[in-house]
Amino acid sequence: MAFVFMSVAILFGAWVTRLPELKQGLGLSEGELGLALFAMPLGATLLLPFYTRIIDAFGERKSILTGLFSFLIAICLPNLMTGLAAFSLSLFLVGVAMGLTNISMNACASAVERLQKKSIMSSCHGFFSLGGMIGAATGALFIKAGMSPFFHIVFWSMILGLITLRLRNDLVNSGEQVGKSGGVKLPPRPVLGLAAIGFCIMLGEGAITDWSTLYLRDSLSAPGTIAGLGFAAFAGFMALGRFFGDQLVERTGSLKMLISGCLVGILGLILIQSGGYIMALVGFGAVGLGFSVIVPTLFSQSAKQKGVKSSVGIASVASSGYLGLLIGPVLIGFVAEHWGLSHGFAFLTVLTCLAFLVVLGMRNSLGAR
Repeated sequence: MAFVFMSVAILFGAWVTRLPELKQGLGLSEGELGLALFAMPLGATLLLPFYTRIIDAFGERKSILTGLFSFLIAICLPNLMTGLAAFSLSLFLVGVAMGLTNISMNACASAVERLQKKSIMSSCHGFFSLGGMIGAATGALFIKAGMSPFFHIVFWSMILGLITLRLRNDLVNSGEQVGKSGGVKLPPRPVLGLAAIGFCIMLGEGAITDWSTLYLRDSLSAPGTIAGLGFAAFAGFMALGRFFGDQLVERTGSLKMLISGCLVGILGLILIQSGGYIMALVGFGAVGLGFSVIVPTLFSQSAKQKGVKSSVGIASVASSGYLGLLIGPVLIGFVAEHWGLSHGFAFLTVLTCLAFLVVLGMRNSLGAR
């Protein structure tokens, strides 16, 4: 399980470091890039009603493998596109594959938690963040070596694909029927607040993933080899927080972890906007640390709500998160084109404050878990 979480993030983190080159090569403005990035979560979101049926039919193992190998192929395609429409279509395909993989691996991790009666969700997401850090940090080496974005991503795809084939039999099926989906629905009332928090936080995660490199390079004049380290710092500190997150949640409870996570995230977003690129790198690390346990805690809590099937709770939080990812790239791109990327990060600060207020509003229900 850990390798699946990590491999998706390695490739995506590597791809993000080459995004400024792709933007420049295609001659895209910030708004056009935001519109293109819109296609990725759109692909995942539109097919969410079908993912549970796929998992029911094939089980987690085959679903994860299908999604992961589709992603390994699809992530190479954007580097070959020569126009905005083709670039957007390729990102849509990336979103479809990534969405299936994410839902499958989170459903499997939740099932393992129930079977073993032990928290592992945060650690699994920790490997995801570690993968993002590896992908982004090594991106600077590939850039310095002069390797093209296409061969950079193909290299990682081949390595990760071969390792996955070697480890495929270690993936297990939970044996639980996920249940039929009747289409896109509002989250059940017990998880509505959790879904709202997920929307705000995952919009911020997506915005930092897509725009941190461009913000450091274009707004703060960071060198190309440094610009990719913003996402590396974000993902690295997120991994650090998530590896300790399961123990901290069991020791302090979900409420305290969500409150502290939001507050540290707000502080980091303020630092990102307060100075040069060195201060921004510190800020990205702080946001990663603050956000680190929020989404895993939301997934775990959504699977424990009374009267709500675990898969439905997870899908509700995942759907709201994907909706945030869907809106985020376009929204931040629009803000960047008209007022600058710094105002986009100010908007993320407001959203994180809103998530903090929702957490406080749920303190009675969360405090009991």
